[in-house]
Amino acid sequence: MKTIYATVGGTRHGMEASLHIHLQDLSNNFAWRVRPIVIVCPGGAYAYTSDREADPVAMQFLAMGYNAAVLRYSCAPARYPDALIQLGRAHLYLRRHAEEFMIDPDAIYSIGFSAGGHLVCNYCERWTEDFIRQQLEYDIAHGFAKEDPHVDVEELRPNGMMLGYPVITSGEYAHRGSFENLLGTAADHESEEKYNKLLDEVSLEKHVNKNVPPAFIWGTAEDGSVHPMNSVLLVEALMRENIPVEYHLFRKGGHGLSLGDERTVSAFGDSDPGKDELSNLKSGKEYVPSTSAWVSMAKTWIRGLH
Repeated sequence: MKTIYATVGGTRHGMEASLHIHLQDLSNNFAWRVRPIVIVCPGGAYAYTSDREADPVAMQFLAMGYNAAVLRYSCAPARYPDALIQLGRAHLYLRRHAEEFMIDPDAIYSIGFSAGGHLVCNYCERWTEDFIRQQLEYDIAHGFAKEDPHVDVEELRPNGMMLGYPVITSGEYAHRGSFENLLGTAADHESEEKYNKLLDEVSLEKHVNKNVPPAFIWGTAEDGSVHPMNSVLLVEALMRENIPVEYHLFRKGGHGLSLGDERTVSAFGDSDPGKDELSNLKSGKEYVPSTSAWVSMAKTWIRGLH
C-alpha cells in the first residue's frame, strides 16, 4: 500500500480539507490492476471528522482489493457548502489522476457516516449543479495547482453512494446539532425565512433526482441520535425516482457504530478495572458485532454494480 496526501480546497474560514489516498501497491503479477476507489467521509455532526469512521473503514475496503481515500472535510465554523465543494474536488482530483493511481474512473464511490452520510448524499444529489463546477473552476484558477481550470461536469460524477446511519432530513426527525453546525442558526442569517429556505435545501429526502447514483444504506432500529426514519425517508424518495437502493436496518445497536466490533469501540466509554481489555471493549456501546455484516454486504453491492 502507498499513501498520498492531497489538499482539496479551503473555506471562507481558512481551513483546508485533506484527502488521504490509500492505493494498492500492485506488481505486474496482478491481472486486476485498475481498481475502484471508495472515498470515506467520517461523521461527527459537522463539528469534527471521527477517527473511528476514517482509516479503520478505509482499511476494510483496501482489504477487499479496492483503493480507498479518507476525506477530512471542513467542519464548523466552516459553513455550507464548503464541505460539499471539497467532496466535489476530491472526485475531480481522483478522476484526473485515475491513470496515474490506477483507479477505475467509472468506479469512484463514496461512503459517509452520520453527518458524513449527509455530505455524501447531498453531493450525489447536486453534483450536476452549476455552483459546484463554477466554484471548483474559480478555486483552480486562483490556486497553485497547475491543471486545466475548465471542469467538465462528467468529471464530478459519483458512481455510487454508501450511507451508514445518515443524517438526511431537517424536518421532524432532524438531528438538530448537525444542521446548526452546517448552517448556523436563524440568528446567523438575514432572516428566518432565508434560514428556513436553506434548511429545506439540505433536507435531502426532498431533492432526490435522476442524477443520483445507486445507493447502499444501513442503520439500526435502536439509534437514539439520528432517528432511523432519516434513512426510511430517503429510501422512499429513491424508490419513487426509481434509483436502485439496497437498505439494511439492523435490530440492535445505537449510533456511531462504524465497524461494529472491538476495532472501533469508542475510548470514551466506562471501563471496569476488574475486567481485561478485550472484555471491556466488548462491553462498549459500539460493540454490536451483528452489524459488522454491513461490510461484506457493501462488498457484494459494489460487485453488483459492475
